[in-house]
Amino acid sequence: MRRPSVLVVDDDAFSRAVVSKKVAKLADVVEAADGVTALSFLKSAVFDLAIMDLEMPGFSGLDLIRCIRGHPNLNHIPVIVLTANGSRVALEGALTAGATSFLLKPLNWSAFGAHIAHVLQLAYRAGHLAMHDVLTGLPNRVLLNERLERALGGMHGAEMVATHILDLDHFKHVNDTLGHSVGDRLLRIVAERLRALVRETDTIARMGGDEFAIVQGNLMQSADAATLAERVIAAVGEPYEIDGHQVVIGTSVGIAVAPGDGAGPEQLMRNADLALYRAKSSGRGTFRLFEPEMNAQMQARRALECDLRKALAGRQFELHYQPVVNLLDNEITGFEALIRWHHPDKGMVPPGAFIPLAEEIGLIVPVGEWVLREACATAARWPQHLNVAVNISPAQLRQPGLLEAVTGALAHSGLAPERLELEITETAHLVDNEATLAVLHRLRALGVRIANDDFGTGYSSLSYLQSFPFDKIKIDRSFVKNIAASAGSLNIVRAVAGLAHGLGITATAEGVESHEQAAKVKAEGCTEMQGFLTSQPLPAEEIERVFLAKLREEAA
Repeated sequence: MRRPSVLVVDDDAFSRAVVSKKVAKLADVVEAADGVTALSFLKSAVFDLAIMDLEMPGFSGLDLIRCIRGHPNLNHIPVIVLTANGSRVALEGALTAGATSFLLKPLNWSAFGAHIAHVLQLAYRAGHLAMHDVLTGLPNRVLLNERLERALGGMHGAEMVATHILDLDHFKHVNDTLGHSVGDRLLRIVAERLRALVRETDTIARMGGDEFAIVQGNLMQSADAATLAERVIAAVGEPYEIDGHQVVIGTSVGIAVAPGDGAGPEQLMRNADLALYRAKSSGRGTFRLFEPEMNAQMQARRALECDLRKALAGRQFELHYQPVVNLLDNEITGFEALIRWHHPDKGMVPPGAFIPLAEEIGLIVPVGEWVLREACATAARWPQHLNVAVNISPAQLRQPGLLEAVTGALAHSGLAPERLELEITETAHLVDNEATLAVLHRLRALGVRIANDDFGTGYSSLSYLQSFPFDKIKIDRSFVKNIAASAGSLNIVRAVAGLAHGLGITATAEGVESHEQAAKVKAEGCTEMQGFLTSQPLPAEEIERVFLAKLREEAA
C-alpha cells in the first residue's frame, strides 16, 4: 500500500509549516503558498487529500475548491478547509463550493490528527472501491487499463506485453440452476485460481459478469502467453465443490500481444476480445492469439448482426419442411419445420451462420416464436393426420412465456395440440429445472408431443430421459451416416431404438439418405425416418405440390 499524498495550501508560511509537520506523520506532504500554484500541483501529481486556508489573497480557497470540483480528474479529492472565520456564511459558502469538512482555527491538534487519519482512510477505501471489484477483490477495468498503460510504457527492446481476456463457459447455467450465491462463490474461487497462476508483476482483473482479464508483462516470446492461457484453461476447468454441489465450467481465452497487435490499451483490449470471440466460435475451452484478419471477420459479423435484426421485421425468413416417414408403412406422418433466411443481398444464408448469432444477441426467442406461429398456421391447412415439428431452443425454454407462446400459436391457427411436436436438443439438459419441467408437462397434458432431438450428441443420460416427458427420441444423423460401415454406429442405433421401445416412445432416425440406411434403421427397431432419401426440406408451396396434392387425391 503506497503512502498517502496530501497537498497543504496556505499563504501564511508559518501556519503552512505547522500544518505540514502534523500531517507528515500520516502522509507525504506537498506545500503551496497560493491557489494557482496548488491547482498546478493537483493537475500534475496524484493527491489523496487537499488541506487549505479559506481566506487567501487573489485566488481564494473558495475559488480553488470550485476548480477542483469542476475538474473531471480532481473532483474526487477530499478538501478540508481551515479558517479562523467561523461565521455561518463562511461555513455555508465552503460547503456549497464542495468542501468535505470545515475546521476552525486555532486547531485542536489531537482532534486534527484524528480527523486527517479518518479522511485519509475514507479516501483510501473510496479509491480502492473505485479501482477494485467488490466481489473478488481483483482490480477492475479502470485499474487494469492503468496497469496495462504502465506495462506498455515500460517495454524495452524486444520485450512484449500480453493481454488475455477470458470468460466462463456455462456460468449462466450455474446462476440459473443453483442460484446467484453459488455463482458468486464460483467467481471468487476462479479469482483465487487465477491469482495462483500469475507472477506478482502481472495483473488479473474482473471486467464484469463472468469476464476476466490478465496483463502479462516483460515477455520475450508470445509462446509464454500461450503457455499461461493453457494453464488458465486447465485450472478453471477443474471441478468445484460449492455448498454440496459439484460444478464444472470451462473458459475460453483471447490474447493480443504488444507491440505487434496494438500500441495502446484500447486497441489491445479490442483485439484480445476479437481473439476471444474466435476461441469461443472454435468450440470453447481453447485460446486464440489475435490475427489481423479477425478485424475483417468481426466487421462482417457485425454487419450480419445488423441485417439479422432487420430480417424478422422485413419478412426475410421463411420455413421449409422436411417429411417424416413411418417405416412400417412408408407413409408420411408429418413434417419438421426448418427456418431459412433469404438475405436481400447475400441470398440464402444457411441456418448454421445465423442461428448461433441469433442466440448470442438475444433474437432467438422472437425468431423462435415466429417459427412456432408460422408452422402452426401452415400445418392447420394440411390433412388432419399430419403433424408438424418445431425446434425449441434452450433460450426459449428459459423464458417464462413459452407456455403462452405455444398455446397462443395453437389458438390463433386452430391447429389441434396433438398435431404439434416440440423438438428439444440435448443441451436443454442445461436448463433442467422445476419451472421448465412444469411447463413441458403442462404442454404435454394439452396433447403437445415432446421430442428429444439429436440424441447422442450432447448430454445423453437415462436421468435426462426419465425427467423430461419425451414422446420421441430422434437419433442423430452422425450415427445413421455410418450405420452400414461402422459396427459402433449400428450398435448405438440398436441400443437407442431398444431404449425407446422400452420407454414406450418413438425412435426416429435422422439423416437417412439411402435405401440401405433405411433398411438398417428399420431392422434395428426405428419407427420413423427423416432425410434426403425422402426429400430435402422444401417451401410450403412445394410440399403442397409434391406431397399433399397426392394425399388429397387419394383421400378423394
